[in-house]
Amino acid sequence: MAVDPLLLESASTQARLMATKKVLPSELLREQLSAIARLNPLINAFVQVLTPEPAHSDAGSPLAGTAFAVKDNIDVAGLPSHSGLRALHAQPAQRDASVVARLKAAGLACLGKLNMHAVALGATNHNADFGNCYNPVRTTHTPGGSSGGSAAAVAAGLCGVALGTDTMGSVRVPASYCGVVGFKPGFDALPVDGVMPLSQLLDHVGILARSVEDVVHAFQAMTVPRAGAHRTAGRVASNAYEFAAPANLDQLGVDPEVRAAFEAGLARLREQGFTLHPVVIAHELFSPARRAGLLIGEAGLRNTLATVLEHRRDEMPADLLAMIDYAGTRSATDLARALATVVSAGQWLTRTIEPFDGLLLPTTPQTAFPMAGPVPHNQADLTAMANMSGAPAISLPLPVPAGELPIGLQLVGRRGQDLELLEAATRAETALR
Repeated sequence: MAVDPLLLESASTQARLMATKKVLPSELLREQLSAIARLNPLINAFVQVLTPEPAHSDAGSPLAGTAFAVKDNIDVAGLPSHSGLRALHAQPAQRDASVVARLKAAGLACLGKLNMHAVALGATNHNADFGNCYNPVRTTHTPGGSSGGSAAAVAAGLCGVALGTDTMGSVRVPASYCGVVGFKPGFDALPVDGVMPLSQLLDHVGILARSVEDVVHAFQAMTVPRAGAHRTAGRVASNAYEFAAPANLDQLGVDPEVRAAFEAGLARLREQGFTLHPVVIAHELFSPARRAGLLIGEAGLRNTLATVLEHRRDEMPADLLAMIDYAGTRSATDLARALATVVSAGQWLTRTIEPFDGLLLPTTPQTAFPMAGPVPHNQADLTAMANMSGAPAISLPLPVPAGELPIGLQLVGRRGQDLELLEAATRAETALR
């Protein structure tokens, strides 16, 4: 999938080129809109395209002059937020979500809205209403989801940065499948106003980009420092990182090629000064926690979509309707048990990470799979717990042989230490090159 090499540079590199007048914002924007017109029919990443004025490269932000795009459940003024579901009958948003407004204020242009798994309840980006989104690395395959359009657009060079949402892995799973960086900040690190909820307990706004540097700059542009926030000293400040890593990798259900890439990645990190401590991962919690989180999300959607369910049931995709109706058959006791499982899983992750700077895991147990094929049940098994603890987590591309599908390395940090995790991810990204 050939594009102008400029479009595959990191957004930070693009911004530096504009700051030194080697590239004009209008030139970058023109190339991106041309690439969208040519490639979007193949991958269907964009569902609404804007033709904005070129961004201001002198706005003072390290990403000024570049462009971003937004998952279709995040408000952009003047555009409807369908959340991947036409039955919502969405009207144009009156104002930008805070995260969108802050990126615009930092000098980034918004290119439009991106495809997603309907109402964020799924990890494949099959979409009955807006069409499936496909992986630009291999266009017969899923990009992952639910933020599939966000990962596909970044991987194809159609935008420098994309916003997504992550409830149990919906930023990190597509990042892994598409070979880009996907960051889920800690709970409450980024505002969620102007975002249609799936589960207010588990939802996070996240960032997809082609480098950790891009993620850092976008995150800082969208973050308002909190009173009492502080940075930790010690190991992280000295770049002497200590991470936990699975001692029982064979029990995590990962495919052989994922295991090989993960173990090779760990070896590179050790060579670059990371100290890795083997810990036994409570793998028996993964599937129950994922199923519990799914039930909580389904139940939440029964409330969010109450009007649609009452008046426009016949407009809803059958698979989505079945999941939401299933939640209606569960008792209050079932929901209480699901909540208890989610809380326990989050507490386990917090305890496991506490002695270290973080935990290393494969992002997904498998690589991207054909859109027409069976869907693995365990796509989010390794990502969901970070939502349940509220910890920051990031997926980085691992080195893979030429022509092979991407594989992600996930770093999970301590809650409240987003910037510390991003520092470690920057170091890890360098080690993995």
